[in-house]
Amino acid sequence: MENRPTASDEIDLHLLFFKLRARWPLFVIGLVLAFGGALLYLKVKPPVYAFRATMLLGNQSSGSKRAQELLNLLEVKDKGIKMEDEIGLISSAGMVRQALQRLPGFMVSYYATPDNWLNQLRDLQVRERPAGAMPFRVVPDPAALQLSGTRISVEVLPDGRYRLRAKADKAELSSLPTGELVREVLGVELDEVVKAGQLLRTPLLSVTLQPEPGVPAGQERYSFQLNDLSSLAGHYGGALMVRAADHESRIIELSTKGTVPAKEQQFLDTLMSVFIAADLREKNLTGQKTVAFLDGEINKLNRSRQQSASALSSFRAERGVVDVGAQSSSSISQLSNLEVERSRLSSQRKHYENLLYTVRNNRDMSALSSSGVNDQVLSSLILQLADLSNQKAGLVVNASDRNPLVTVLEERIRTIKGSLEQNLTSMIRSMDYQLGDLNSQIGRIRGDMSRMPDNERQLAVLKNQSDFNDKNYNFLIEKRAEAAIALATNATDKRIIDRAAMWGAGPSEPKPMFVALMALLAGLFGPLGLAFLLEKVNQRIQGREDLVRLTNIPILGVVAHGTAADQDQMLTNPKGPIAESFRSIRVNLQYMSAGLDKKVLGVTSSVPGEGKTFCTVNLAVELAHSGRRVALIETDLRRPTMARYFRHDAEAPGLANYLAGLNSLEECLRPSGVKRLDVICCGEVPPNPIELLESPRMGALIERLRDEYDYVMLDTPPVGYVSEYFVLLRHLDANVYVVRQNYTDRALVNQIDELHRDEKIKHVYLIINDVHFTKTYEYRYKQKAYAYGYS
Repeated sequence: MENRPTASDEIDLHLLFFKLRARWPLFVIGLVLAFGGALLYLKVKPPVYAFRATMLLGNQSSGSKRAQELLNLLEVKDKGIKMEDEIGLISSAGMVRQALQRLPGFMVSYYATPDNWLNQLRDLQVRERPAGAMPFRVVPDPAALQLSGTRISVEVLPDGRYRLRAKADKAELSSLPTGELVREVLGVELDEVVKAGQLLRTPLLSVTLQPEPGVPAGQERYSFQLNDLSSLAGHYGGALMVRAADHESRIIELSTKGTVPAKEQQFLDTLMSVFIAADLREKNLTGQKTVAFLDGEINKLNRSRQQSASALSSFRAERGVVDVGAQSSSSISQLSNLEVERSRLSSQRKHYENLLYTVRNNRDMSALSSSGVNDQVLSSLILQLADLSNQKAGLVVNASDRNPLVTVLEERIRTIKGSLEQNLTSMIRSMDYQLGDLNSQIGRIRGDMSRMPDNERQLAVLKNQSDFNDKNYNFLIEKRAEAAIALATNATDKRIIDRAAMWGAGPSEPKPMFVALMALLAGLFGPLGLAFLLEKVNQRIQGREDLVRLTNIPILGVVAHGTAADQDQMLTNPKGPIAESFRSIRVNLQYMSAGLDKKVLGVTSSVPGEGKTFCTVNLAVELAHSGRRVALIETDLRRPTMARYFRHDAEAPGLANYLAGLNSLEECLRPSGVKRLDVICCGEVPPNPIELLESPRMGALIERLRDEYDYVMLDTPPVGYVSEYFVLLRHLDANVYVVRQNYTDRALVNQIDELHRDEKIKHVYLIINDVHFTKTYEYRYKQKAYAYGYS
């Protein structure tokens, strides 16, 4: 009996590689398919070219610098754009659409299909070509709805005409310039012939085909496809990659991939130009808004300036105020002068009043004086009156009052006194008028001086407002001129460093070495995964390790896989690998049954095809070769096969005949051709096998043969299909259960193990049949041992 191995969680690399080696056809097939697929992929996959361009974004605050400085002075919040935002802008769908709108030729894609074996059943090797590389050029009508996204084949006819054909289950009708999807069209079928240069107008298509000079039609099939703006934007936007050259750098790299180099180059260059133009428009818009803002502020300040000037002028006109400081000094001086003049006039009036009083009261006229009298007439009268008074005084001393001279003098004195009194009265009245006017002027000046602080405050407010408006107005006028100059000389801070150029010496995809490496990996790891999958899903017994994990039933040994020649020679060649396998099993069986009375052995299996009969015959032959007398009985009355092993007539009387009482034991028991081995085959297949096996004759037969032979071997029916085995179980001393490598399901072993655990079957042993030593890791050395012993 073989030793039972212990389970281990460690990975046995030798076992792993042994199992993979056994799957070598999978790896061969996988590598052939992988490299075949890689070759086909390289043939079919159109070459993809990578293009790259670089541009400098610059500083967002540059460009209209003076306008920016003005905005800073006006405390306008900085609107600088971050690097990430600018990358998002240039790669946005809107910017891509603007670039594609400048490339109307992109609305048509041209394709050529070579006439080779790859394209016999289906168009696999299709190449897109630029406009100008085809024998015709398609000009779509931009105002009409077009069949977009559907390949339209073009056949160049010999008479200068073109045949257009298209067929699709579902297509889209769109406006090419806007990308607007109008409706879906089902069951598209198009077959039209059009002359060169003539407009083809159908409900699905409106195009003009023009011949391309210098490009003749070749041995190829041509087609084209109309692309609306939305699909183009999605395609090129998805292929566009924009990244910063460095973390702190303002240089960005733009890259894209495509099958037509000219189109990719045009797209990148146009995209950068559109982005720069948009940035310049944005900067100009900032400058224009600045100028417009300044114009609005200037107009508002001009109105405020006019209003403040008008208010100041009106205030000065109403209040008579020109210069408050000068007017204040002038008023004080005037008030002082007027008060001096009033004091002078008052003194002079009082003097005139005294003179008048003297004159009216006939006082001594000789004492009159003209001192303090500024009027020449009055002074002359006073002097004349004083002189006449002196003359009279001289005459009165020497003459009487009746003296004519005195009388003349008195008459003259009265006349002069009258004139003097009249003049004094007139002068006093005039001075009263002057004093009244002086008092009025002094009152008015004093009133003006009392109102001077309020005027000065209001005038200062109006003047400050007027000065503020004038200053702001002049400042904005100056800045407006600067902003206008800056706007006229504005320039973008973004520039192209490197225009779009191919990255690398040739196509970036497909890379033959990379494809070959992927094919190698796929050819190895694909079968590897499949091998692991097959190993996991394989529920069949592979060796004794599987039986160890499933049951505790002892294992007698394994039977090597043999060729048809080995099986034909097993009865006559006791030195072959199969005979050696059964010799080992026989030794283990005798060792395990030593001291026990196990003369009747039953050999069974779960299902037909596991080699039950084969093992029974060979084990019986090996027991006979060891010197024991053996009787071999075929009890599988439903599918008998034992007769062919001994070249007996399958219709000759056998066990079924004996149990039915039709023939005697001597007529059914036959020599096998092997010394000490006799066999009883089934004979004719009976209709009631279970009834025959349950009959008393079966028990009597077993007991008789037990007495006459050393071993009685029963080839019993499979335990998993019919119940005859359990009928025969009561006659058996030991049971041998045969499993076949890579044939017996593990669930079937669980059934026999369950019967053993429940003690419904006792003394049961296992044999593993048809073991391929070269394909089984645990028996990999036995093939060499057999070759050594029997070569």
